[in-house]
Amino acid sequence: MRRTFFILSAVLAALAVAPLATAGKPTQETISGPDDLVVSGECAFPVLMHVEGVGIITTFTDKKGNVVSQNFHFPNNKTVFTNLVTGESLTVATTGPAFFRLDPDGSSSFEITGISPWVGHPITGAGGIFLTQGRLFVTFDAGGNRTSIDFDGNVVDVCAQLAS
Repeated sequence: MRRTFFILSAVLAALAVAPLATAGKPTQETISGPDDLVVSGECAFPVLMHVEGVGIITTFTDKKGNVVSQNFHFPNNKTVFTNLVTGESLTVATTGPAFFRLDPDGSSSFEITGISPWVGHPITGAGGIFLTQGRLFVTFDAGGNRTSIDFDGNVVDVCAQLAS
C-alpha cells in the first residue's frame, strides 16, 4: 500500500527499539508518544496530529530468547487532530490496546481494539485520516505481506470531522 498506517508505524518503531527480554520472562517498558506529525495531502488541508500519553510494552519471549509477542497499552492517551487552516480540532481518547504476535514460521498477526488513528484508510488504503472504533485483526506472511484482514467496528473520517 502506498499509505503508511500511523499507529502501526509507531508500534513497529517501538518493536525495533524494545530490548529483548530475558529468555522466557516477560519484560515491560514505558515509551513516550510519537512526535507531533503534520499530515499534508490526506485532507484538503494540513492536519497536526498530537498524541498525549505513554505506551506500555510487555514483551514475551520463548526459552531461546526470541520475541514471540508484544502487548501494547496506552493508558489515558489521547490524540488531538487540528486543521491547520481553520484551527478546528478534534480530541479523541486513543487508549488501544494492541497485540503483536510472531509465529515460528515468520508469519505474524497484529490486533488493535478500541479507538485508533490511521493515516490512510486501514482497510482500503484510500487517502485520508481515519479513526477505527472496534477490533482490527491483520495477518502477515513471513515476508511482511498482508494475508488477511478482519474488522468489526466503525471507521470515522477525521478529514470530514475537521472540515465542518
